[in-house]
Amino acid sequence: MGRVRVLSESVARKIAAGEVIDRPLAVVRELLDNAIDAGATRIEVRWEAGGTKLIEVVDDGQGMSREDLELCWLPHSTSKIETEHDLETLQSLGFRGEALASIAACSRLTIDTCDRDDGPAHRLTIEGGRNPEVRPVSGVRGTRVRVEDLFADLPARRRFLKTPGAEGNLCRRVLEEKALGSPQVALTLVVDGVRRLHLPSQTEAERVVAVQGAPWKAESLVSWAAEAEGFRLRGYALKPPLSRSDRKGIRVYANRRPLQEYGLVQALCYAFEGYLPGGVYPQAVLFLDVDPALVDFNIHPAKREARFRNLGTIHQTVVESLRSALTAQNLRFSSPEAVPFQEPLAFDAAPQGRSGPALRGRAQLPSVSAWDVADLTSASEVREAPGDDFRYLGQVLGVFLVAEVGDTLYLVDQHAAHERILYDAFRDHGGKVQELLFPRRFAPEEDVQPLLEAQWQAYEALGVRVRPLGGGEFELLALPQTVAGMEKTVIEFLRTNTKPVADLEKDLYASLSCRAAVMDGDPLDPAAARDLLRRTFALPHARCPHGRPIWTVLTREELFSKVGRLV
Repeated sequence: MGRVRVLSESVARKIAAGEVIDRPLAVVRELLDNAIDAGATRIEVRWEAGGTKLIEVVDDGQGMSREDLELCWLPHSTSKIETEHDLETLQSLGFRGEALASIAACSRLTIDTCDRDDGPAHRLTIEGGRNPEVRPVSGVRGTRVRVEDLFADLPARRRFLKTPGAEGNLCRRVLEEKALGSPQVALTLVVDGVRRLHLPSQTEAERVVAVQGAPWKAESLVSWAAEAEGFRLRGYALKPPLSRSDRKGIRVYANRRPLQEYGLVQALCYAFEGYLPGGVYPQAVLFLDVDPALVDFNIHPAKREARFRNLGTIHQTVVESLRSALTAQNLRFSSPEAVPFQEPLAFDAAPQGRSGPALRGRAQLPSVSAWDVADLTSASEVREAPGDDFRYLGQVLGVFLVAEVGDTLYLVDQHAAHERILYDAFRDHGGKVQELLFPRRFAPEEDVQPLLEAQWQAYEALGVRVRPLGGGEFELLALPQTVAGMEKTVIEFLRTNTKPVADLEKDLYASLSCRAAVMDGDPLDPAAARDLLRRTFALPHARCPHGRPIWTVLTREELFSKVGRLV
């Protein structure tokens, strides 16, 4: 180790620059922030060779005077804050005064600007953070910033950049993020001399569709809004079953800034539980307007993270408002094509005059088609009674019930269908509770114990009465009448559940219905199968509590096409 010394100014600036400007996309991000903060209504962005040769941003916003221009490239020089108190009322995207200083330290920087329509324009040129020069130039409205030969004096950093195409894609991603947060600003992108993108000034919904691209369409959107003390939110999401296998289709903004905030991404995913199956994620864009006093953006060099004082309230509001919007969409069917069951097939859950046959247990009956039943002698005899516009054909692969409606075959997942029917019945207990003759004592798992101690009273609203006994033990005292006799399953849920209070009801009854439903491989007699289909087609929501579709369809046209026949 050498002796302690103070770094030279040039070395210190290059190190500091690397914390803010690590690749071309950071230059694009910082310059766009400055242009938007200047009140621009039109911004044109150009780059060449992925931003390493040239990045240029031209805007029509408020420019700078000569005095401002002489100071703007110095470290921590800014027009956006003055005192520590200003950080608590921050409205601008930029505020640290590091962007132009960092860019100037690792490139050849040129700024043309004018602060008035009729005022003089000036140009600042500076290379590698040295020898700044300011001189008059011909009239310019707004500001033009040119960044050339990025990292020319830092070959080690250049070697770690990706190919020009890859760096350009990263720059475009940043531009699209900024475009989403400022839909009122018209944006044009020119890459290597070719115009690649033009976004006019738009409404927020129009900008979301334009930037997100396929499969985002106006008719596929669910939009919602809500507000609470200290914040407002707006959001746009794609209707189920449109989804992704990862979370990359989710974007979160706070005060126009794109953020990486897992808690809010999680809230959007929670809201879609029951509408999307496990392992897939919604596509959504969330915009938050938060009181600046309740959020701190000054915790990440690239301002990608923030600290909220009221994150719990925001999380709950996002979940509740989005779920309400999804419910209002009446998303009954598992796919846009699965819509032939309309009002004439609104079967009663329990047919009048008779009780539905019980679902048989595993291996009690052979798996047979409806046509194999001994007392049926023709196809006409397997038709349902008048008013039931489907024909049950049989059970296949031990999983699917096959029904025919007109020119369409329906393959119904027997477990998912029964699970949904039970789920709706369990939840519809009307507050009727049954006391246990003998309370059941149990101990939750170690990581669950503090959660249950904090929220055991929340189960009371669900009809599940729990009492802490101390020493890490609890007692189950009562259950809703609809789940009477399922003490063991309820206790297992209480011992292992780690979900937040807002999701208790859904998760509890989803777990109970999954355990009680007929399973894959359980054979059903034809009467029980028909009754299950009748109840299934009367469901208002054709997805199981975990979000999986209950049925799929095969049309006459699709079937004929698969075997090469003309329809």
